[in-house]
Amino acid sequence: MKKILFACIFVLTWMLTPYVVMGQQANIAYVDIGRVVMESDKGKQAKKTMDEEINKIRKDLSSKQEELQRLKDSLVKQGTAVKPEKIDEQQKLFDKKLKDYQNLENEYHGEMQQKIAEFEQNLVNEVMDTIKKIGEREKYTLILQKHPAILLYAAPGIDITSKVIEEYNKQSKEKAPKK
Repeated sequence: MKKILFACIFVLTWMLTPYVVMGQQANIAYVDIGRVVMESDKGKQAKKTMDEEINKIRKDLSSKQEELQRLKDSLVKQGTAVKPEKIDEQQKLFDKKLKDYQNLENEYHGEMQQKIAEFEQNLVNEVMDTIKKIGEREKYTLILQKHPAILLYAAPGIDITSKVIEEYNKQSKEKAPKK
């Protein structure tokens, strides 16, 4: 941890030294990218879409789980009243359906994780482009990401997160297809 902190301080010092020597003021800001993703219009829409998909998956899994419970209850009720061959047959059916359920649950989980990761990556890339445009337009020397391991303290006055959210929302609306 100390090595990372030292490396960050070294890099910052190395990058800012020319500005100090030349008498120019370094214009520094930071952005909370997580907040941009969660509070931007596109991020909110993505969360809503993901929540809807998750609820749909939960309903599907719940119905399959209820079916499994009915089969299990049927096995328990029949108990010794049915021939052992019939019980074995029903137990095999139950085991197959349970395995299918577990496979489906794992498949859904994997698909959702992949969709979330892909969407977050695309969103972060778009946000990074917005940050770059703001940095170039407003002549920032350095824009940092707010992260406890990197940014130990920064005055709230150099936080441009709200500006990035506003600009990103504006750009997203401009890129959206007109209805």
